[in-house]
Amino acid sequence: MDTTSGRRTRLGIVGLGLITQSVHLPNLRAMADRFEIVRVCDLSASVAERIAADLGAAHGTAAQEVIDDPAVDAVLLGTPGAHSGLARRALEAGKHVFAEKPYAYDPAVAERDAVFAASAGLVLQVGYMKMYEPAMAEARRRLPEIGAVRLVRMTVLHPSDEHQTTGIPVLRGSDVSDDVIEAAVAANRREVADALAADPLVDPVLFRNVLHGSVCHQAAVLRALLPNDEASVSWADADTASAGERTGPPRLQVAGRLSGGAQWSLSWNWLADHPEYSEWVEVFGDAGSMRIDLPGPYGDRTSATLTVTSAAVTEETSSNGGFWDPGEPGAFVRELAAFSDAIRGGAPVLSTAEGAAADAGLLREIARRLV
Repeated sequence: MDTTSGRRTRLGIVGLGLITQSVHLPNLRAMADRFEIVRVCDLSASVAERIAADLGAAHGTAAQEVIDDPAVDAVLLGTPGAHSGLARRALEAGKHVFAEKPYAYDPAVAERDAVFAASAGLVLQVGYMKMYEPAMAEARRRLPEIGAVRLVRMTVLHPSDEHQTTGIPVLRGSDVSDDVIEAAVAANRREVADALAADPLVDPVLFRNVLHGSVCHQAAVLRALLPNDEASVSWADADTASAGERTGPPRLQVAGRLSGGAQWSLSWNWLADHPEYSEWVEVFGDAGSMRIDLPGPYGDRTSATLTVTSAAVTEETSSNGGFWDPGEPGAFVRELAAFSDAIRGGAPVLSTAEGAAADAGLLREIARRLV
């Protein structure tokens, strides 16, 4: 663990796609007092070269070069698919790791890596930015105001990715060979297949793209609100179109229980041409309720808002509601700041690999219920 608070963390980045270019790189540039980007890597040599030139960093197309570079203290993984394989290699090389979601398709893999990182004194953080919304901490603090929690209800209206990212400038390269792309796709499919070895009837595309590509965030939100409760699944249903007939992901409805006694439900809906991404969480208690409205992942991102309703008060607390300053950093910045604080001073992180393991277990339960 690097506890030298005065030195910037020298960062290597693997994967320079949409999330890295549109979110992480602008935030890291604004956090130059904490991070120095020393090396970047992407399958597209042209993209890596252009971004590296702007940053004054070394570049290449091989992730292992980033991992092996003695000038790199920590690695940020923004590649597609699960990140546990690259993360483990980086941890074994003595690097701290910030891995975008999903971390692993198999909960046992995430648990294994969490133990390894802890034993090596390394930070392993997963990119669940919603856990770092100021509204989440405020909601946890104010839960006693609504009495015993009886129900947590989550709703997502999800437009197509293209619909969400229109107008966001992203460098894309056309210099990656078909063989390289096919090898990466095949490796990802093998990883999914290994995780589903005991569940041959589960739809691997739904498991990978919908559950681990999006619903993992709702699993993390559930943990963020009620961190002492374990979630189980009682029922799950997808729309009736078969996998071969769908023109897009299915709509999912899920219900379950929390170990503290409350029920929880999720309505996740792919609505390709919906005007905007919408997500909200409602918590109902014996003496009141609260609602958190979460922003979409891209574009002009604002903070989440929190509305609390009880016998005594109904009030919305947002970025201008007095509970957090509108000038404070957003959730994406906060998660990177937490990564920095953990490396430099040993501060705990919220979005751990242990939590990712719990999420992976819950997503596997959902997948099994959908068979």
